[in-house]
Amino acid sequence: MTTVATSRLPAGEPVLTTDVVGTDFGLPLVRPSRTRQGGRVRVVRSRCRAHGGVVVWFTDGTKTPPIHGRTSWIVAGPGPYGHADAAERTPTG
Repeated sequence: MTTVATSRLPAGEPVLTTDVVGTDFGLPLVRPSRTRQGGRVRVVRSRCRAHGGVVVWFTDGTKTPPIHGRTSWIVAGPGPYGHADAAERTPTG
């Protein structure tokens, strides 16, 4: 299992997150998944410093609440479609 720290999270990296845990001004909030099981693959759009930590934005319009400390992300890698860009789509069945 490959992990990457929030401070080194590049744009385009597919990572595992939780399902939506709340909203912030109408934007869905997600958190890093702690296990591979039950995680949802999202592709990082960008990350930026915010008051209280670092916010990670994803290509599907979700974001994290401000994260601080040594938070790490599980890298999803290429999905069943064979390309990391397709990792946003979740397979059925």
